[in-house]
Formats: sequence, C-alpha cells, structure tokens
Amino acid sequence: MNPLLRLVRIHNVIGAGLGAFTGYVASSMWRINPVELILAVLVVALVDAGGNAINDVYDVEIDRINKPDRPIPSGAVSIGTATSLSYGLMGAGVILSALQGYLQFLVAFLVSIALVFYARDLKRTGIYGNLVVATATALSLFYGGLSYHEGTWLQRIWIPVLYTFLLTLSREIVKGIEDYRGDLANHVNTLATTRGIVSAWRVARISLVLTEVTSPLPLFLGYNLLYGVLLVPFLYVTTKAVLAETSEAGASRARSLLKGSAFLGMMAFALGSLPFQFLFHNFP
Repeated sequence: MNPLLRLVRIHNVIGAGLGAFTGYVASSMWRINPVELILAVLVVALVDAGGNAINDVYDVEIDRINKPDRPIPSGAVSIGTATSLSYGLMGAGVILSALQGYLQFLVAFLVSIALVFYARDLKRTGIYGNLVVATATALSLFYGGLSYHEGTWLQRIWIPVLYTFLLTLSREIVKGIEDYRGDLANHVNTLATTRGIVSAWRVARISLVLTEVTSPLPLFLGYNLLYGVLLVPFLYVTTKAVLAETSEAGASRARSLLKGSAFLGMMAFALGSLPFQFLFHNFP
C-alpha cells in the first residue's frame, strides 16, 4: 500500500466517512440532499485523515518499538511531510465545513484542535486521551446528523452517537493493552500501564457489555427490523471480543473484532433507519 495511505490509515478514514453517512441517513430517515451528504462525508474523512497523520508524527518513538513498519519509523515518509499533510488535510476539512454552516464549522474546527492536542499531550494521560478519541469518533456520526439538521434529527442521532462513543472507548482501552510494552518504555500513561492489564481489560469489558445489553433499545425507538437482523452478528462479534484472552495478544485480537463491531453497528443504524414505505416501494 502507498505509504501516505498507510500514514492516514485509509481504512480508518473510510470508516469515519461511513460514520458521517450513517449519521446523516439515520437523522434524515434517508431523505437525502446529495450535496450536503457528500460534504459531510468529505469533512469527516479529511479531518480524520489529518488526525491520524499527526498522531503518527508524535508517536514515532513509540512506533519504533510497537510498530516499526509504520511509514515514519520505517523511513517511507518524513516527519516534515507527514506534518504538512496532516495540517493540510484538517485545514481542507474545516474550510469545507464552513460551506455547511457555522455549527458544522465549529464542530470540525474543535475536533481538529482536539486531535492535535490528543496526539501531542492527551494520548499520554490515559483515560482522558481515550475519552477524547471516543468523543471525536462519536462526533463523526453527530456531524452527519448536524449536516441534515432538520426536524427530529437530534432525537434520532443520540443513540448511535452514544453507542459509538462506548464502543470506541472500549477499543481505545484495548489498544492501550495491545501497546503495553512500547507505552511502558516511553512512559505513556494508559489504563494498562497505570492500573495493569487486568484492570484495563475489566473496564473495556464493562463498557462493551453495557453496549450489548442496551443494544436492542433502538427497536423500541423507531428503528426497523433490519436493525434487529444486523444486531445478531454485531452481538456475536462483540461477545467474541469480550471473551478474548486477558493479555496483550488477546487485546490485539479484540481490537480487530471491534472494528467489525463498529462496521456492523453503523450498518444496523443506517439500514434500520429506512422507512417502511421506502422498503416496500423499492423492494416489492
């Protein structure tokens, strides 16, 4: 893969754009304004790409231990190039957000600032850094809803935003367990390095189980039966992550599984928002 695409973590960028799409269609019940939807996806994708790149800039010493094949420690991309690309991508996203309105601009701008501070300082503060990433990820869906910004959009978007927050928080804690050795060597304060791997796993599992237990709730709040259908594989994959081995190796396995959970969750909310008349009209 191209080193620049690896630097911005293109699979994460696609996931962030999918989050904005999900937030838009869940809020609008698939009443789509193509221009607004495309802008929402682009803004979120650009800001996420820039945030991923700046994270690698500040993580270069840790990555020399944990992930030496990453673009910067491997020498494929220079720190200067990565820094310029990061600010350029986030800047482009913020500029595009201004075309949608001042609220959209404010969210994109604040998330961009938060991602820079996270990479520079907050990542090393443990749970506070995890909370920043979880909030920024959840705001990808919120931004999609904000781009629609009509009718009962907020009522429909708060559930997927909350679930995304909890799922991402769990994944960030699990990532801290996976990166335990490199973080410990570089004095990075994560739950795993400050409280131990067992305690970090316990917090991650509590968050995941809370998400699972409350996941049927949208069926009673206006989402259709497609949500319920996709809920089955979501619960299966998430439960496999919960039951992963309490170790660094188990954390690596769980992190991969939780990416699948996130995808299934977004699909459940997106397809679960299709109104029945749309389904009957288009799929007789």
